[in-house]
Formats: sequence, C-alpha cells, structure tokens
Amino acid sequence: MSRSEDELDGLLSRTVSAAETLRDTSTAAPGELRGVGRDPDHLVTVTLSATGRVEKVEIDQRGMRLASSELAGRAMAAVNAALADLEDANAGRPAEAVDRASLTELTKGLGDLQDRSLRQLAAQTQAFRDLMNSFERR
Repeated sequence: MSRSEDELDGLLSRTVSAAETLRDTSTAAPGELRGVGRDPDHLVTVTLSATGRVEKVEIDQRGMRLASSELAGRAMAAVNAALADLEDANAGRPAEAVDRASLTELTKGLGDLQDRSLRQLAAQTQAFRDLMNSFERR
C-alpha cells in the first residue's frame, strides 16, 4: 500500500473504531433511562423519561392537604431533582442518544466505505503508475 492508502485506511479505521466504541458504550437504551426526584420531605415524587418528559407525578396523602402554592413549590423541587437525576444518569453517555441499530448500521456502512475507498484508491494509484510508466518508456 502507498502512504496515501495507509493514511486513508488509518483514518477510516479510526472512524469505524470510534463508531464501534460509541455503540458499545451505549449500554442503556434511551427508553430505559429515567430521572426520579422528590421534594425534601418526600411528599411529591416525579419521574422523567430520557427525553425529559414527565411520566409520573405521585403526591403523598400528606401533600394533598397542603395549600396549592406550597404543593406547587414542592412539585417544582421534585421536578428539578428529577432533572438532576436524569443529568447524572446521562453523564458519560453520548451527548445525543443513538440507538444500537443505527450505530450498527453506521459502523457497517463505514466499514463498507473503507473497503470501497481503498479499492478505488488502489485502482487510481495503479492507473497513475501505469501512466507514469508509459511516459518513461517513451
């Protein structure tokens, strides 16, 4: 292989490797992540999905006797705690959750691209060599 072929092969190999690493470190599917938070007295509990949508709000019976403004404050504290929990759960995960099937397809596509690119580069290099050799014979 020529130097340019080696460089292209190295670049594509590192790209495929990075995609495989991303796929392999993405252990939990986005739908499995949850954030759960409670107010300081555990009267309100909020569960958030991986996208930050509220899935469930639970209010303890003691919380039902609170004034609406106090209950709203406790709900806000529970939501903020759930957001912090979700943020902690996402720490170390890719910034944007990508499902495994997409990553597998991407990795396969990159591998195919690598193979095709190297074959094309080798063919082009050989064509240039043949052209240069034809000039040398004249």
